[in-house]
Amino acid sequence: RAIPPTRAMGRPTGGASASKKPKAKSKPKQRGGVDFKKYKHKVGRKLPPPKNATNTEIKSKMIVLPEQTMASERAGMAVNKRGLTLRELLQQTVHYNPKVRRAAMNGIKDLVTKHPAELKLHKVAMIEKLQERICDSDKVVRDSLYSLLQSLVFPSLKEDNAMSTRSTLSLLMANVLNGMTHLSMDIQLMAFRFLELVVLNFPSSFPRYAEQAFNNFVAVLSNDRIHLQDKSKLNSILAGLAHCLSLVARVTENDDASNRLVQNRPMGELWKPTLDEDNPGSGAFATSDVLMKLQNLIRILVNSIEVSASEICAKPANDAQSSEALLSALHCLHLICTTFIHEAKKSQMEFGRSKTQFGSDWLNSSVLVYLKKLWGVKCLFHEKGDDRFFVFNLKIAELFLCLSTCVDDTMFPAEELCQFVSSLFAKSKVLRNKDLMETHLSPLITCIPGLIASCADDSKGYLLEAFTDAFRDSKVDCKLMLPYLDAVREMLLPEKSGIWFTEIDLGLSEYRSAWISELPRILLQSIDKAPSVTKVVLELLLKIGQYFPTTEFGNLRPFIQLFGTKCK
Repeated sequence: RAIPPTRAMGRPTGGASASKKPKAKSKPKQRGGVDFKKYKHKVGRKLPPPKNATNTEIKSKMIVLPEQTMASERAGMAVNKRGLTLRELLQQTVHYNPKVRRAAMNGIKDLVTKHPAELKLHKVAMIEKLQERICDSDKVVRDSLYSLLQSLVFPSLKEDNAMSTRSTLSLLMANVLNGMTHLSMDIQLMAFRFLELVVLNFPSSFPRYAEQAFNNFVAVLSNDRIHLQDKSKLNSILAGLAHCLSLVARVTENDDASNRLVQNRPMGELWKPTLDEDNPGSGAFATSDVLMKLQNLIRILVNSIEVSASEICAKPANDAQSSEALLSALHCLHLICTTFIHEAKKSQMEFGRSKTQFGSDWLNSSVLVYLKKLWGVKCLFHEKGDDRFFVFNLKIAELFLCLSTCVDDTMFPAEELCQFVSSLFAKSKVLRNKDLMETHLSPLITCIPGLIASCADDSKGYLLEAFTDAFRDSKVDCKLMLPYLDAVREMLLPEKSGIWFTEIDLGLSEYRSAWISELPRILLQSIDKAPSVTKVVLELLLKIGQYFPTTEFGNLRPFIQLFGTKCK
């Protein structure tokens, strides 16, 4: 039977022979050698070295010494808590890492505190190495150096002789002056603090660098960033400036009071003993140049006062930083004016190689022109009723009272000054903060005799009235009682002060009687409360009895009551 074509061409329908697959033929084995062997490497496994690799491994044994060399060298040496000597710590102060420099500064302080002998033996070497840190970029390092000099190095340096101290300070001052002109503002401000520290501890070293120092003060105070951004930085600079100016003013004040012969000597000669004897030409104190720097400082300080005054008046709350800056600037102005007045009283002075006349005309034209701006600041404060504004006006009045003996009346009328001072005495009677009044009113009382002696008769009436009322209201245990008594003594006993008051002065005899009448009351109240006031009053009563032998009978009534005798 024939099979259909469709079934013959299809898959087998069943059976074992139909389901079996044909087996794959195995590859014939290769004959002959293998060209290379293939390795299967896992990821991350290190390749084995080649067979021709050279072994570079070095094997050595540990060397054991009987003792360490450094330990034998440190035996008996002074070290800090980290075991470092002074030499090693000084070397670490120049390390590039600021953390190492900080640790070195702390280590030096720890070492010299535990071993004071190291400081006495190596203080010069320490200053020579540490003076480079004045311009350090790290603030902590500069602060550590300041603390180290202030607490340890400078007190020990004062015990040395003057010659060695001068040579050591010259190295230090060179870096201080360099830091005062640094590009970084923080380093500049810290350099002014270092200058203040040197001036406080070694005042005689300042004259050699006075001109450079004042020039740097002018430069830094001319920067608006100091006035507008951070008042604490401005206060720090003004504090250092006040210390430097006090040295210049002290030359005139102390010598005028102690020795009349020194009064006629120029200021340059007064500073000569402090100069370098080995090199007389270096560091000559040219007073004319210094005075010109001080004149520039007046302009800058007045501008600073105007800025601070505007800020204080604009703020409703008390701004302590601005107030401190204003008071510091006024104090610096007062010191500068004290120096100028001393120079104005001399007809001719020798400044360096030339002679310049700093007379009253120069004082009016060069100094008072800037100071007259303070009169507008005074009016701004006068409108305020706060106690702090009263203190500002007291300082301004003290400044103009200092100048009143030398300036021309046409430039600054004495009548306006008398009215201003009278208003301050009237204000002091209603001042709430009595401690503030006792602190700042004393310089104003001291200037009253000179102002009354110099002003015209038609200007001193209300000033005498205001002074007398304030004197009557003052308590015996108040700090102002002694200044009041000193002022009364100067106006009653002119041979002591050199200020003569004529009998034809407007109402002066009436006020003299009022002052004398107050003395018995003050004496009785001060016996138990203020023994020092009692002594002054007794001496004043004795002088009055000697100077006024023909005192009118009416003026004797308080004294008669004092001794318990009835007057018939």
